[in-house]
Amino acid sequence: MSRPGKHLYAFESFRLDPQERLLLRNEQPVPLPPRVFDTLLLLVQNSGHLVLKDDLMKTLWPDSFVEEVNLSQNVSMLRKVLGEKANEKRYITTVPGSGYRFAADVRELVENGKEQNELVVSSYARSRVVIEQEEGESAEAALSTPTVNAQSKGSAADPTPVRTSKAVIRLLALVLLAVIVIAAILLALNVGGWRDQLLVRDTNRHIQAVAVLPLSNLSADPEQEYFADGMTEALITELGRISAPRVISRQSTMQYKGSKKPLQEIAKELGVEAVLEGAVERSGDRVRVTVRLNQVSPETQLWANEYNGGVRDLLRLEDEIARAVADEIQVKLKPQERVHLASARTVDPEAQDAYLRGRFFWNKGTTGALSGGQIELDLQTAIGHFKRAIEKDPDYALAYAGLADAYIALGNEDGGGHYPKETLPEAKAAATRASELDPYLGEAHFSRAQTVELYDWNWSEAEKEYRLALELNPNNADAHLEYGRFLQALGRNDEATAEMNYAIELDPLNFKTMDVVGYVTYASGQYDLAIKQFSSLGDDFGLGWAYREKKMYPKAIAALEKSVSRSGRHELPLATLAGVYGLARRRGEALKLIDELKARARLRYVPSSLFAQAYIGLGERNRALGWIEQAYEEHDQGMVYIKAYPGWDTLHSEPRFQALVRRMNFPPQTAAN
Repeated sequence: MSRPGKHLYAFESFRLDPQERLLLRNEQPVPLPPRVFDTLLLLVQNSGHLVLKDDLMKTLWPDSFVEEVNLSQNVSMLRKVLGEKANEKRYITTVPGSGYRFAADVRELVENGKEQNELVVSSYARSRVVIEQEEGESAEAALSTPTVNAQSKGSAADPTPVRTSKAVIRLLALVLLAVIVIAAILLALNVGGWRDQLLVRDTNRHIQAVAVLPLSNLSADPEQEYFADGMTEALITELGRISAPRVISRQSTMQYKGSKKPLQEIAKELGVEAVLEGAVERSGDRVRVTVRLNQVSPETQLWANEYNGGVRDLLRLEDEIARAVADEIQVKLKPQERVHLASARTVDPEAQDAYLRGRFFWNKGTTGALSGGQIELDLQTAIGHFKRAIEKDPDYALAYAGLADAYIALGNEDGGGHYPKETLPEAKAAATRASELDPYLGEAHFSRAQTVELYDWNWSEAEKEYRLALELNPNNADAHLEYGRFLQALGRNDEATAEMNYAIELDPLNFKTMDVVGYVTYASGQYDLAIKQFSSLGDDFGLGWAYREKKMYPKAIAALEKSVSRSGRHELPLATLAGVYGLARRRGEALKLIDELKARARLRYVPSSLFAQAYIGLGERNRALGWIEQAYEEHDQGMVYIKAYPGWDTLHSEPRFQALVRRMNFPPQTAAN
């Protein structure tokens, strides 16, 4: 049976392929986040017609509450991708208060093999065909008229052929009916597995998102939990290297560890069509992994298998499972994806074990609430395990990438407590070594992107590394999130929000991911919307920032006092509260908090940018600028937001501030005001 033609949409130099979810410009792929692609597809399918904003939002976010700004950001990104100049509206026109209309002429094509036949010139032409049919003047009716006349002439001259023709038609109809009935019975009885082969395989093509649930630990030793968690994360990462389907991140799926929820409910919460689940058992250097791939609707088990092997072959095993899942859901792998899944190297078992332990403690240290000392302890433990892995296998690229991530976190204001000027060079060296050992390792390029951004302030190199990391692992939610924060630092807020919205699709249940979107909203000056977002998430610290910018100081103080208490008096909310106390003319309370911060700074690293926040609130600009200059020398990680952070807006006109911005080599579009 020949494969039915594939429908495409073409406009100017673009071609839109709904089945492959590809936008091509001059036959070259144009990357688009899934919801942005869906926005374009809806507009193109209704080209020439007004598509209401409400209809777009209900279709794009069927089970979510989103603000209209999300839709407008999608449209803004589309305009940039399509190459529209300011106020040009060549492709997308806005109907104020109503919606959008796709303005370019769209040709609908059907592709059969290498041939393309044009079906409809444009949506306008399509609408004319419908009108003509309603008026009884359709092309089909006109074409059928000569055939009817020929039959009429044959009937008058010789009635026999007509009767013969009718008898043949009746016979053919009976035969066709019999075939349909027999086929229905065979399918109902699932004879020879026909129903599974015909129906289930067809539905597999609609699987666009997969979740890997935490693997159960079947080992008698509860200490092996780190191994089961590590295998879960490894499978997520391996599947994530494939551009399709969308793979839900570890942070969201780990929330179902030990859960008894039905798969249907889990799948709905995560927004996926298929779930991979299973168990792992380790005994010495032997590993047994059982996995099942379940489709949610219609509910059926697509595939199951058991793998037995040595710890040394874990990377090969992970690749094999990822390849099997891709085959089952009929994903067409790109050449580089096939190469990667076929080129797994063996790893020393002790090195592999140390790496998994390192990731276990790194996850603990980076996903918890602000708690200072415990975060530092977890990160130092992770660093020890990563170093042990490298000692056992000096060519283990993943271990170097893990080491880089741990050093980056150790110099972060959220709890590392170490000077970034000391930790970031270590991180950069490890990330660079990882990318040298394995140029196709997305994690290595992601780590390196952060180091050249945070330490070198090399914005073009950082962006190149972020893009490469996402090309190699398009499902890395953390990479999308950090790339979004990078774009925010450069003032490219629409692009930042698009990246973060996609991060939410990959990581829908992670508080941190959703919270960062609120900070981009805040940085773009949309304080009322930011207040709504922070309120819905219960982020008192973010509320304090937003209320401060609106000069609603009593509400800002109330929110920040809660944040100080809940965080165990962490330095970040303490410094912000000191600044707001100063703005509210409560100078004595502000100075008391500054003294507390200075006492801590004598014992451990406290970012100098935090002191700047406090002195801005007191109106002491020179002292605030002195602390910011010191933050520059320390390579304080908060310095990347020197232009984007509204809390420093009052300093923008100061020559000393302008000089710092120039020294940080910001691209021209984000040069000082």
